[in-house]
Amino acid sequence: MTEKKRQTLLAYRDSLLVAYLISLSITFMTYRLGVVSAILLMLVIGFLFGTSFFFLNMIRDRIRIRWFALNFVIQTALTVLTILVTSGFAIWAGMSILGHVNPFYPGMLQAGQRVVREMPISPTAAIVVATLASGLINGFFAIDRKMGPGVILNWMTGKYYNPREEERIFMFLDMKDSTTIAEKLGNLKFSSLIRDFFSDMTFPILECRGQVSHYIGDEAVLTWKPKAGLEDAKCAQLFFKMQAALEERRAHYVATYGFVPEFKAGLHIGQVVATEVGEVKSEIVFHGDVLNTAARIQGLCNEEGYPLLASAELANQLKMPKKPRLETRSLGTRHLKGKANELEVFAILEAERPSH
Repeated sequence: MTEKKRQTLLAYRDSLLVAYLISLSITFMTYRLGVVSAILLMLVIGFLFGTSFFFLNMIRDRIRIRWFALNFVIQTALTVLTILVTSGFAIWAGMSILGHVNPFYPGMLQAGQRVVREMPISPTAAIVVATLASGLINGFFAIDRKMGPGVILNWMTGKYYNPREEERIFMFLDMKDSTTIAEKLGNLKFSSLIRDFFSDMTFPILECRGQVSHYIGDEAVLTWKPKAGLEDAKCAQLFFKMQAALEERRAHYVATYGFVPEFKAGLHIGQVVATEVGEVKSEIVFHGDVLNTAARIQGLCNEEGYPLLASAELANQLKMPKKPRLETRSLGTRHLKGKANELEVFAILEAERPSH
């Protein structure tokens, strides 16, 4: 099974799980009409809403219109349509299950029209409410996507208004031979390559619970809280999942750019200061020696011949997953530019793959 298919199945599972958890209320509201009927109704409604919103998200992810306003309107319209159509099927299923009648019984249409007329809210009002709710939800997620998952909540709650110290994992991810590639492709095509490169990193980053701190040209700085990054070595797994994602898109890269890009990364963990800076353009930034050290470790990749390196402090804390099997290999101590003391560096590899 390819990584993309696995991610699709996981997304569908999560969509169903959320829908079933929400539809639990149906059981409590209708159990007096029969426990079996109530449970069956919950399962059907959960399936309908979970499946419909899964497909809605798949469609929305493929809509990329450069005008934000038009993109927002189309996605909101799709959400409203999904809510109304799925609600109609849910009402139909509820009438059939609770009334113990065949859903294709000729009188079902008349009965459904009667239920709609007797609802405490008119169809027009229902459409207006659904549109407003969809607009708010889509607006929140559109802004959250632009700013990065979780960032908007941190801003709204003022979490980083004042500087605060916290432990973080940082990865500096850089494309190999980017200067040579840029000279070969030219500015516009190289920019397109960078866009495709980071776009294909989306699913691996989300799966490994990483956050993009910022981009610097062809380089990305990613961060994790220790619990998220160390569990199952998610911060290290990300690197290999990115490699798999690029391999799946090999045909596209070869046809468009003539090669498949490669990358290198450095990992480190430690205390940083996080704070909100700027008034004209506000941003949550991280300060501390951890970032400088992670960048210096990444700078050793070409010299050491390994694409993924980490500090001993991070490597020794990783909780390795059973699958994929990863292994760490000490390369000894190295002197990093700008650092007074030497630092032990580890290479992180997939155990199934031959080492250098």
